[in-house]
Amino acid sequence: MHVRHAARIVLAALAVTSFRPGIAAEDSSPPVRTTVQSHDGVSIVCESRGAGDTTLLFLHGWCGTHDYWKHQVGVFAKEYRVVAIDQAGHGESGKDREQWTIDSLAADVAAVVKALNLQRVILIGHSMGGPVSVAAAPQLPGVVVGVVGVDTLHNAEFVWNEAEANAFLTGLKSDFKGTLRAGLKGLLREDVDPALLQQLTDDALTRDPTMAIGLMTDMSRSEEQRLLKNANVPIRCINSAPTFPFGLATQIEINKKYADYDAIVVDGVGHYPMLEQPDEFNARLTEVLKEFASK
Repeated sequence: MHVRHAARIVLAALAVTSFRPGIAAEDSSPPVRTTVQSHDGVSIVCESRGAGDTTLLFLHGWCGTHDYWKHQVGVFAKEYRVVAIDQAGHGESGKDREQWTIDSLAADVAAVVKALNLQRVILIGHSMGGPVSVAAAPQLPGVVVGVVGVDTLHNAEFVWNEAEANAFLTGLKSDFKGTLRAGLKGLLREDVDPALLQQLTDDALTRDPTMAIGLMTDMSRSEEQRLLKNANVPIRCINSAPTFPFGLATQIEINKKYADYDAIVVDGVGHYPMLEQPDEFNARLTEVLKEFASK
């Protein structure tokens, strides 16, 4: 694969703050913060609010935090129980894990669901959070009823070029901050709010390289076909049209070979649709959740 595509994946999930006014009315009640011990003793911090028979569990992507979903949690807490977590190595969660893998993050999700005694869960994962969600679903049979990916799970048959992937990872190890700076613009459209780009850049430069490189190494080796086959739940994605340099086309028909899969493709946004156009994103997510409600 081209190095530009590698950079697009590496930079897939950086935390951001609020940049757009006009968000829909939301539940203003304060969240309840809980710390859960995962399978290996790493502490996972999560915030929950709202009530309802169905829980939306939001998973940020690579190098993000639970705050990544600030435009969504209050809005959807009016109808659902909403939980947003700091994945291990991110935000306020524990960072003392030896092996950084998608499977370990998925086990964290299972630990949170069980500790909070959640009974009907829809996992919503952005970028890296997509593979984490589909890896977590089979660990929670009968509890997870669906997965919503956000600009992720584009093509189950996409394969990293090993030589280029290794070269890219080597670049991260030798110049982590420089690599992030160089690639970040490729995840956004040219007309992006400069304040958003600046915040993404500021956040990226504070991330722990050991955790970040470990997870990226594992993602470069992940078998998306296996993950989709084993999910055993419907998978729906809200993906961005590839109108920015590192954008990837969503291959719906290919993915349907491996899972109950479909996708909504949104134009006019970069890799962060929930942050760049939160009102539109929330409307699209509402559409998907209506489908799951009927299942």
